[in-house]
Order: sequence, then C-alpha cells, then structure tokens
Amino acid sequence: MLIKEIPLFQKMKEKDNLDYFPILLFGPNEGLIRENSLKLKKIFNTDNAEEIVFTGQLINEKPELLIDEIKTVSMFNNQKIIVIDNPIDKNVELFEEIFFTLPHNTLILLISSNLKKASKIRKFFEKSKTFFACANYEDDLKSISQQIQNLEKNIGKLLDRDIKSYLSQNLSSDRMISKHEIDKIYLLYYGNNATPKLEEVKLIFNDSADLGLNKISQLAFSGQPNKVSISLNKIFEEGVNPVAVVRTMLNYVQRIQFTQVALKKTNDFESAIKFLKPPVFWKDKDNFKLHCKKWPINETIINFNLLVDTELDCKSSYNLTNILCERALINIAVRGQNYFQ
Repeated sequence: MLIKEIPLFQKMKEKDNLDYFPILLFGPNEGLIRENSLKLKKIFNTDNAEEIVFTGQLINEKPELLIDEIKTVSMFNNQKIIVIDNPIDKNVELFEEIFFTLPHNTLILLISSNLKKASKIRKFFEKSKTFFACANYEDDLKSISQQIQNLEKNIGKLLDRDIKSYLSQNLSSDRMISKHEIDKIYLLYYGNNATPKLEEVKLIFNDSADLGLNKISQLAFSGQPNKVSISLNKIFEEGVNPVAVVRTMLNYVQRIQFTQVALKKTNDFESAIKFLKPPVFWKDKDNFKLHCKKWPINETIINFNLLVDTELDCKSSYNLTNILCERALINIAVRGQNYFQ
C-alpha cells in the first residue's frame, strides 16, 4: 500500500497490539529517508530495541541469515528492528514467505533509492494491503518553505522576506544537506537577542562552500587531486553521504554546461550566468569563470556522464560508495590538471 509519511507515522502511533507491518522507504531524497527512518524507529522503540542491518545482496546470497534473525528471540531486548538496505528484486520471493508471519514486536524497515514502477520490490509493497511503501521525493518549494517555518519556530525569531527568498533558492532538494545548513543557522541565532541578517546567513552558506561539498567541486575542476582526496576523507569522517557529494558535483557540472552553452551565444560571462539559480556567489565567481572557459564542453559532458554512472554504481554497491565517489572525483581532478597547470 502506498502511503505518505504523516499518515504512516499516525498508523504507527495508533498501533494497539504487538504486530507491526514491514515498511519500504524509497526515493531520491536520501536525507528525508534517513529522517523518516529515525522517526519510525523512535515511535517503535520503547524498550531499547536491538537493531540488525542486512543488505539485499547478502539476503540473496544467504537467505537463512534473515530467516534465523526473524525467528530468533533476543535474550536482552523485547523489541527488534531489522533494516534491509538496498533490497533487490530477487528478494521478493523470500519476503513473500516470511513477512506474513512475523513475531511480535519486530519492525522491518526496507531502505532503497529511487525505485522504478517496474521494480518487483515496489510492486510487492504497493499491491499489499498489509505492508506500506512510502516515497521520499526531493524537497520542493513547499517542503523547503515548511523547513524555513520550522526554523523560525525553533529559534523564536521571524526571518525577513529577503532571507526567506535566499533560503528558498539555496537550500538543497536533499533533506540531509539542507538540514546541515539549517542547523548552522539555528546555532547562530538560538538563545540570543540577535536579529537574523541576510549577510550573516550568506556567510554561513559560503562557509559551507569553503569547507564542504561545493569546495570539493571547485578543487576537482581546478585540477587538485591531492586536496580533493584530503577533503573527501574529512567529510566522510563527518558522516557525509558519498551520493550527496556526487550530486553536488553533478549540479556544479550542469551549471558549467549551462554557462558554456550560453557563452556560445554571447561572449559575455556576466550575461551567461545571469539566469543561474541560485546565482554564483561572488567569492566563487572567478573560479567558476575559469572552469567554464578552460574546460572544453565535450569534457564537461564526459564529466557529467561519469558522475551519473558513479551515482548509479554507489546505489548498487552500497559497501563501496566512498571508493567509487573518490575514484570519480580524482578522475576529474587529474584530467583538470591539463587545463590548470
């Protein structure tokens, strides 16, 4: 059964027995999936539940591990959470056998990226009258506006129209990335009498660009593989998802490509970037201009295809995401040395 997140949470809260239903969380918004999975675990977990994690590939190779785990009663916990990351279509036959006779106080969460309508996993959950499938799509203007309202509520201050407009244009469509930015604004203004100012908010976003994902994009396109590797390892240690890094790079490549096409029509850089949303931050403009003018457009297309393939590989090879992400960015940075010596 396809269900939205709010009704799903409500059904979890209204449970008056010990039998819980398997839930599939899927979609392109990995940050929202993480947020919703934590909410579901919090609603379910009233007794320090034991949590076990499997992957779809492992279950396909050794189905007995999942079967035994479901049947096994924990010696120390009354509740059990079983998480299945990246389930695959070959798992469906096993799920049909075991999901209808789950023991009491067992919650099964399946976590996946964007599943096509033809996916057997998605069909299995959507056609079921007992199990639930919750799609987690990328944040749109409505959901971003709700995040801004929540920020105002949490800091106890109203944001002026310019700040709201800036946040609407600059917050990511991935909940994980946007939450990181909002948390920094919260820390700046919570518990004091300071009035939120647009320039301060912009500096927060620029700080993220200097220290985080956008900075790595600039290093890669400037042909600095060593610095890319160091920066990647740092943000991986901080818990940043490699897929989020790849998506940030993809966004940067698309902006370069858009500008390169515009530059063919007009040789004026300012005119070429005029329609970019969000606009290029003034401190990044010089680097961005060099990237647009020095990289050949055919190489930009190669970078785009490389990153698209890398994102797909990351989603199908869950245990290799850090390696795949770093390999792609180093590839771009090494080739960038041809244009930045």
